[in-house]
Amino acid sequence: MRDWLNTSPIFPDIIAISETQLLGDKHTMVNIKSYNFTHKNALTNADGAELYIKLELIFTERPDLNLNDDNVEDLCVELFSPFKESTIVGTIYFPPNNSANEFS
Repeated sequence: MRDWLNTSPIFPDIIAISETQLLGDKHTMVNIKSYNFTHKNALTNADGAELYIKLELIFTERPDLNLNDDNVEDLCVELFSPFKESTIVGTIYFPPNNSANEFS
């Protein structure tokens, strides 16, 4: 991710990543310059969700909007702007080894 950002002419406002495998204190290894980092650990070693949000954006995590379902990885935030209403951003990942019936 850092390599891509170092060579990219564009810098997204928000980057969402799933299956992060960031159990314990591994999240300290993934800071990216000019971005805030927020993540939600999952119950297994393979899962987890994270968002990188540009430093100039004001946000708060919104755990009340998460699905609270052990079969998905999700993370939601609310972005604030002095010029317009707030915006909700989330990342949801449904691992392929789960049954689609479990996600209904």
